[in-house]
Amino acid sequence: MSRGPAPVRAHTPAAEDAAEPDRQFVTALARGLEILRCFDAERRTLGTTEIAHITGLAQPTVWRLCHTLQKTGFLHVVPGKDKLQLGIAAIALGSAALAGQEALEVIRPLLQVLADRYQVAVALGRRDGDSIVYLLRCQGNSPLLMNLRVGSRIPLFHSAIGWSYLACCTPEDREALIARATSEGRMGDEADQQAMATAIAQYPERGFVFHPRPAYQINTVAAAIELPVSERYVVSCGGPDSLLPEPLMLNEVGPLLRQLAKDLQPILLMGRHI
Repeated sequence: MSRGPAPVRAHTPAAEDAAEPDRQFVTALARGLEILRCFDAERRTLGTTEIAHITGLAQPTVWRLCHTLQKTGFLHVVPGKDKLQLGIAAIALGSAALAGQEALEVIRPLLQVLADRYQVAVALGRRDGDSIVYLLRCQGNSPLLMNLRVGSRIPLFHSAIGWSYLACCTPEDREALIARATSEGRMGDEADQQAMATAIAQYPERGFVFHPRPAYQINTVAAAIELPVSERYVVSCGGPDSLLPEPLMLNEVGPLLRQLAKDLQPILLMGRHI
């Protein structure tokens, strides 16, 4: 339900903060964490050249950081390949984070109800850099099964779930994000930009964005969950247009998703440790 190339550089809040003078900021640590962020459900193994391309870091810097991450157990060499993957230390850290996410287990059945009703996919995500990372994904019995799962990264500027995040940003924050992406050539062509602008402009009235993709015969709606800006979540519902034609999305599925976002708000507010 998304498209667009992987970002050339992984922008993170830490990296952005580092642009301002901060005597307490440890640049080497931020760069090491930026390397760990390169790995996700789709990019399970990476070479140092790929990591350098994704992060924008110099190759010698990547070599040194990856060596350190290997020594500390956060990265591991894939047997028989010149590739790296997350090590036991990173997996243990992720498991510790997931252990406290009781709110997600409360939310899962609510997403599954909508997924089963229309036999499509419903996902909950949160922004990380220039992507929305899936925290939950529920799949109905759809004839079209997308190769997406928990941990998948969806491009912020090329997806309904990303557009819904942008739609609930302040105009200043949204303009800053778009300006940076434009300067780095990650905004797509003029038609893509116009489609995004239209969807965002319609969000206040609709309460959701609608993203049709005729070339792929997929339609998606998405809505933001109103929380403090640093903790904002987004939810989406999408599938083949044979199951989710535009009139159904605009008149029925979109409003249901808008209500689902409202229903999830108090659950996420109570479980803000997620």
